[in-house]
Amino acid sequence: MPNWTLERPAVVEQIRKDLVWFAKVCPNHELIFLCNTEEERRLIAGVGGTAIFSNHNLVISEDVFRPLPDVPVEFDAVYNGRISHTKRHYLAFEIERLVHVTSSIGELPPAGDRAFLRRLQAQSPLHSIANPLVDGLPGRLTSVEVNHVYNRAAVGLCLSAVEGAMYSSMEYLLAGLPIVSMPSIGGRDVYFDPDYCIIGEPEPVAIRGAVERLRDRAIPREEIRGRTLERVKAERLELMAYLSALKQGMGSDDPPFSEWPFAGTSGLTRWASVRAHLREIAAISSSKI
Repeated sequence: MPNWTLERPAVVEQIRKDLVWFAKVCPNHELIFLCNTEEERRLIAGVGGTAIFSNHNLVISEDVFRPLPDVPVEFDAVYNGRISHTKRHYLAFEIERLVHVTSSIGELPPAGDRAFLRRLQAQSPLHSIANPLVDGLPGRLTSVEVNHVYNRAAVGLCLSAVEGAMYSSMEYLLAGLPIVSMPSIGGRDVYFDPDYCIIGEPEPVAIRGAVERLRDRAIPREEIRGRTLERVKAERLELMAYLSALKQGMGSDDPPFSEWPFAGTSGLTRWASVRAHLREIAAISSSKI
C-alpha cells in the first residue's frame, strides 16, 4: 500500500528493476500492489507487477472519525498537515479562522520546525495550532483528539500538489466535513464528490472564497459521512472478496471474509525496525506449527 504516489517515471522504472531482482531472490513469493489510483495500477501492471486498485483510505475508521454534534464550530477551516513545504500551508493564510493539526517527521531540523510553527502562529490571532507545543515543537494528538479538532471546524483543507492518498482527506469526510482541495496527484480525490468538495486554484484568496462558500452552505455532516461510507463500503466488499480468493488460492480453509477485518484502525502501517517485524513473523510461524 504505497503512502506516496507511484505516478513518477523514475519510481516505476525502479520498481521494474526491483521486481526482476525479487523474482530471482524469492521465487516463491508474490508481491501485490494495492494502488491508490487506477493510473498507478496501470503503471505497475505495465512493468510486470501484480496490482489492484484499492485506495488506502478504505482503512480509515468511521468509528474514530465521526461527527460530534455537541462540539461547537469555532473555525472556518482545519488543516491537518505535517511540517513540510510540500503541504503548502501558506495557501491557507487568507482564511479568517483557521486551526492546524501538525507534526514533524524530521524533514526540517528542530530549529526549522520551530520557525515554521512561529510563522503559522504569526498569521493571525484567529489562527491556532491544536497540538500542544513543547519547547516550540508540536506534541502528538491521539486520533480521538484529532477528530475533536475536526469537529471544531466547518471545512477540511487539502493543499499539497503531490503526495499519497492523504489519510486526513478521508478523516475529514468521515467526520462530516466538506473539503477544499487543490489539483493533485496521489489519489486523495477518489472519494471526493462535487456536491461538497471544491477543487480550486492554488491561490490564497481563492481558497478563502471556496472555504466561505462551503461553510455558508452548512451541508449536514451526516449527509457527507453517509454518502462517503456508501462508496467506501462498496470498495471494502471488493477488497474482502479479493483477499478471500487469495487465501483460498493459497490453500487456506478459512471461510471467506464476512465482515471488514480492519475495523477500528486508522491505517494499516505499523512502524518498527526490520528485525522487530521479522521476530513477529517468526513468532506467528512458530505458533502455527
